[in-house]
Amino acid sequence: MLVVWVTLTRSALKDAQFSLDRSVKQLVNVTVTGIRTSQPRYTRVAEDSAIQKALVSPVPPNLSAARADLRRLGVRPDSGLPMELWGERGQTLASVGTDSGEGIKLNIPADAAGAGSITSRGLDSLRIVDSVQLGGLQRADGRTLFWIVMPVRREGKLLGFVASRRHIASNPQTEETIRELSANSATGYYRNVDGSTWTSFGGLPETPPDSLLSRHGGTGERLRRTTGRVLFAEARIAGTPLVLGMEAPRTAILAAPNETARQLAILGAMLALVAALVTWLVGRRVLRPLVELTVAADSVAGGDYSTRVPTAGTEEVVRLASSFNRMAQRIGEDRKLLETANRAKSDFLASMSHELRTPLNAIGGYAELMEMGVRGPITDEQRRDLARIRTSQAHLLGLIGSLLDLSRIESGQVTYAMANVALDPLLGGLEALVLPQTAAKQQTLVYNPCDPELAAHADREKLRQILLNLLSNAVRYSPSGATITMSARSFGTDGKAVAIEVSDTGPGIPLDRQRAIFEPFVQLDRSLTRNNEGVGLGLSISRDLAHGMDGELTVTSAPGEGSCFRLTLPGGVVTDTTPRERTGGYGVPAVAADGTSR
Repeated sequence: MLVVWVTLTRSALKDAQFSLDRSVKQLVNVTVTGIRTSQPRYTRVAEDSAIQKALVSPVPPNLSAARADLRRLGVRPDSGLPMELWGERGQTLASVGTDSGEGIKLNIPADAAGAGSITSRGLDSLRIVDSVQLGGLQRADGRTLFWIVMPVRREGKLLGFVASRRHIASNPQTEETIRELSANSATGYYRNVDGSTWTSFGGLPETPPDSLLSRHGGTGERLRRTTGRVLFAEARIAGTPLVLGMEAPRTAILAAPNETARQLAILGAMLALVAALVTWLVGRRVLRPLVELTVAADSVAGGDYSTRVPTAGTEEVVRLASSFNRMAQRIGEDRKLLETANRAKSDFLASMSHELRTPLNAIGGYAELMEMGVRGPITDEQRRDLARIRTSQAHLLGLIGSLLDLSRIESGQVTYAMANVALDPLLGGLEALVLPQTAAKQQTLVYNPCDPELAAHADREKLRQILLNLLSNAVRYSPSGATITMSARSFGTDGKAVAIEVSDTGPGIPLDRQRAIFEPFVQLDRSLTRNNEGVGLGLSISRDLAHGMDGELTVTSAPGEGSCFRLTLPGGVVTDTTPRERTGGYGVPAVAADGTSR
């Protein structure tokens, strides 16, 4: 019986919540459509010559034509409310209807070229843009009022504003939506985003709820003294400081389920009593220890290895709790050992890398002296051998550099100089750096120029290091004659991120190995005979550097179809101080020669 009642209750609440949410979305769409519909009318008035003349004339003009234009903003339900023309600093130049007598105050920085905000009461949420905007709700003269404001511009310069005042009143479409929910006694309201003013759909004052019981996005449950617990759904009206919402009392929603459950309860009272008793016993002896064990397991999964569960209850529960406690203790001990071993490994890598650099630099120096003939003349065969020595020395230095980078990243010693980086000159400058590698394998590097205004918020040198690693990998793993493509674009639904992609026509990467290639010391041999040098650190370092700049490095690939590596970063803004020149090799850090992991 309890299950039936709970099922009916949840179903009724779920259906009511769905209906409220759907109705709110419909009404918000209708409201937004109405605002958009009024845009052309306000635009025509703002662009009218009489309005603009009244705003720019050095001497007070005849305002009769401007007032005639303002009357075009009027609608019958709001007759008598003011329609006004404001100057660029908020002074009232002309008005029709009842003068509001308020005026406005503007907060416009001197160097903002007309950008700024309106700071008067009821208009503080508005931004000075080229579109109709609604102000916040205000109570006056027994009505709920708000402003509709349209900036007036000419050749990009702000001249002033045309504005009309409106009041909240019900409309047939809104009333029809309310009637559809009348069985649940639903009511609707508007409110300011900051909760300062509430009003019903008919314009009557509404009181805010007494407390919020639960919330899931724009829906949830509230408490009102007059109606008790109510379900609600809200959605902000796009481009406005207003929220549209609907409420339905919980008692009205649950009236039908309660009646059904009451009738069934009469027939199954004894069965419900037995079921409740059994449920209590089961919960007492079985469920509670299991819940405690589940909570403890969640704590261990979250990293709290000191969690223990009581060893009480039935024999099976005691054995299970004891086993869990032993497991948690061992995991905690092993975790400490792993952390100690990891620190020792990082210290060892850093120490050995520094120790190996000195003899390797000496080897390179002596080889260079011998090539220069300082130690006497050398034969062509000896010169070739010395070239091989210097190549191997440079390769080993590159491997050591990668080990040092990995050690710094793991120890948290890497710092980032975040700034706005124009992507087009940065990417274009990489072509010259990779050209010797592509020419050696008769490959083609194609750079698709991006928007000159496209920028990323990143560390310039670390971004260049990541891209050089990706390009070097593409050259290394692609066959002779392959094509490598590099491009950049805006990314994400809001366009606030950027994506840089490096694609190749190589053999591709199997799906089950695409996650592993970003781990340290993992290399993917994509040929029948391995001939790629390195220890597999490049992609791991590149991914960690991307994370350090709040970005991400991913791959899309399939065997035989090539690979596409995508670096996503937060978007930036190109300003007058942002470097736009192509730098080529100047200031580029050494590229790790370890055969970055792929």
